[in-house]
Amino acid sequence: MKCEASSIKKYLDKNLNIFFIYGSEIILKNNSKDLIKRKLLSKGFDEKKIINKNDFNNIEQQIIENAGGSLFGSKVIIEINHDQGRVPDQISKIFQIPNIDKMTNIALIITSHNDKLNSATNWVKAMDERALIIQCKKLKSFEEKIWLKHQLDFVHEKDKSTLIQNISEMNSGNLVAQQNEVNVLKLLYKERENQAHISSMDSAEFVPFELEDMIISRNTKDALRIIHSIKNSEAHYAPLLVWIIGKIINSASYARQNQNPKISLEKSGVWKNKISDYMVFIKHHSLKKLIQLQKNVFELDIVSKGLVKKDFWNELDDIVIDLTSN
Repeated sequence: MKCEASSIKKYLDKNLNIFFIYGSEIILKNNSKDLIKRKLLSKGFDEKKIINKNDFNNIEQQIIENAGGSLFGSKVIIEINHDQGRVPDQISKIFQIPNIDKMTNIALIITSHNDKLNSATNWVKAMDERALIIQCKKLKSFEEKIWLKHQLDFVHEKDKSTLIQNISEMNSGNLVAQQNEVNVLKLLYKERENQAHISSMDSAEFVPFELEDMIISRNTKDALRIIHSIKNSEAHYAPLLVWIIGKIINSASYARQNQNPKISLEKSGVWKNKISDYMVFIKHHSLKKLIQLQKNVFELDIVSKGLVKKDFWNELDDIVIDLTSN
């Protein structure tokens, strides 16, 4: 079954647990992945395993081992990241595993860097029968504005049209930059009775990219200062902090595995003036550590939604300290 990223919500109730995401628009790929994970979480999938290229030979083994659920009775999401070259046999052969689409205790999210698929190949035909294939292609100008409108659903209607026009004009054709603007607004936008306006946080004078800067420069003290200030004055922004931390870790993880990490960072939406800082940051973290931190952020996201009884802010502090320590 195939769909475009813009219509994915219509297909998430089809009782499918296998998803293949591809295309050139990284923001649509990330958004699609987030929607899928939220849907799976509502179905009881509360554990996650990540498979990157170094572990592709173990894909089938991981699927079989987790088909009965985890040791703790959890349903497991297996996330497979394909970030370069053609789709390898280890991935295409997934759809030859007997009853792969009937395994109710695992869900597969395969994300491919490929822009196109050949629908005539046998493995794509098999995947079409067993999975939801989501194409994330570049949007046309009018489609960008429709997408942006949906992203700004938290904004007062009287401000929305102006913001859409300004953001789209400044960042036409660049969905990464538009998403960054939206996430800044999520942090800064506050509704007031009879008036909606944008204001900064007085106590911290904080924007998301300040926290990003502190983390990639491994400035533990100021990173924690920002987080504690938000905790004291704007604690409801916890989900956005998860997004920021996740963006840093995912960008670093993909770059670590890529033969050209600078290009990987650009594709992940890292601003060009920050790439050199990211390159230094990456040198201080092994791929093994970054993959573990990806798992920690997934768990942190669950905590932020109140689905696990842990102290969100303590868990966040631990991740930030781990990211910024030498």
